[in-house]
Amino acid sequence: MAIHLHTTEPPGGRPITAQELYNACWRGELPAEVLRAADRERLVEDLWDQGWTDVEIATHTRMTTYTTARIRTRLRLAPHHAQKEAAA
Repeated sequence: MAIHLHTTEPPGGRPITAQELYNACWRGELPAEVLRAADRERLVEDLWDQGWTDVEIATHTRMTTYTTARIRTRLRLAPHHAQKEAAA
């Protein structure tokens, strides 16, 4: 699936910076696919630092769990496991 992203705001707008793209992906507004590979890795690491699981990161960034796990493994980060809810 191709994503076409306009890198300027409407008429005469300024180019979108790499940091603005990263911030939009961090907020879940854009898929991580719009980022450069190094920025995608940074995003996975930042979300991992927050304790997110591969499934949570993949859902938020619109990547597959396979891709998320592959990036996390390349960064030598251990997987986080989902917390089981306590019995009521």
